[in-house]
Amino acid sequence: MKRLRYIVIALLLFISGMASAQQPLTLELCRQMALENNKRIAIANRDKERADLISGTARTNFLPRLSAEGLASFANSETKTSMNVADMFDVDLDIDFNKVYMANLNLEQPIYMGGKITSGYKMSRVGSDIAELNKALTEDEVLLETDNAYWICVQARELQQSALQYKETVEDFYRVVKNACDAGMKSQNDLMKVQVQLNQADLQLHRAENGVRLSRMNLCNIIGLDLQSEISLSETFTENHIEINPNATVFSRPEYAMLDKQIELKKYEKQYVRSDFLPQIGVVGSYGYVHGAKFNGDQIFGNKPSFSAMLSVSIPIFHWGEGTKRVRAVEREMQMAQLQRDDLGQKMELELQQAINSYNEAVLEVRLTQNALEQSEENLRVSRDNYDVGMETISDYLEAQTIRRNAQAEHITAKTKLEIRKTEYLKASGNL
Repeated sequence: MKRLRYIVIALLLFISGMASAQQPLTLELCRQMALENNKRIAIANRDKERADLISGTARTNFLPRLSAEGLASFANSETKTSMNVADMFDVDLDIDFNKVYMANLNLEQPIYMGGKITSGYKMSRVGSDIAELNKALTEDEVLLETDNAYWICVQARELQQSALQYKETVEDFYRVVKNACDAGMKSQNDLMKVQVQLNQADLQLHRAENGVRLSRMNLCNIIGLDLQSEISLSETFTENHIEINPNATVFSRPEYAMLDKQIELKKYEKQYVRSDFLPQIGVVGSYGYVHGAKFNGDQIFGNKPSFSAMLSVSIPIFHWGEGTKRVRAVEREMQMAQLQRDDLGQKMELELQQAINSYNEAVLEVRLTQNALEQSEENLRVSRDNYDVGMETISDYLEAQTIRRNAQAEHITAKTKLEIRKTEYLKASGNL
């Protein structure tokens, strides 16, 4: 029901075009919409379905195979000959195959195939497991991409609000200085300095608006909406931190599990190759009917159906060492898969440690930028008081405004980075 609700909301957003009102999007909703609309996930789903079908096909090899065949023959000649028996009697032979009809129903059942059927089925099951893990990996990658796009969009919105607030502050100060200039209390040069600051504020606001537009388009592309959809986001930055497990491992990551499955696949492939050089036993039963073949006017096979059974045994004897070499080749492939797992596993552990370090650094950066922001606000307040009593120049006060603006932008960027680092840690530890 929860998934259906997400889909219904997504369809409503798409159909309406988001034209009349902006529907706030939560991070969880964006995640679900991305999973529903992403082409890579659709491909992974088809790959899993394909692997399941192959596994189902391999399972049928355990079962008997039933087949039917028929034959009809027409000719305009018959064979007649005479045979002398014991130099005493001449026997006329009349063989007629002018109109022959045959129908057979065959049943084949493998009894022992050297483990080929069993190992082949196990290989297909491992292939299905790998496809499922690949689907999980693709979903993790899409979720990371979605989270990154979502928080960048939130960052752009916050930077836009900060730029707008900064512009309004400068505009207010510009009016104060202009009034003072008109009254002859300030010079034209002071007014020009504020004008330059106001121009910079206009430029920063314009850039922030472009950032909002582009980040929204990027998010819409990921979650499957039209690029021009007017969306709004319901999430804001929080101070909630996740608990870092210092003993976290990479064993639960789908990438690592896929490497394990590759080794398991090679083990069954070794058994599959070896089965080609082991005895194979099977039984075939046939139930058929032949009509039309005559000998001296009488039906050769009578007018009754017949049943036959055959036991087949094949024992490989000598193949110039082909079997041993093929088995050893697969063993080398299995060793390569083990080495690859160990190598990539170490790289994943390094990636996990980097994710932990990056998250901790992001937490520290948020705290430091928060302190810097508070200090810049206090500095701005003191600077304005000093300016009002004539103890500070316009340039110093404008610089204090710029410092506060930059500190706020850095704090917003740090909070964005922290949210993204959360997702990166969860993915690196296999808990996304």
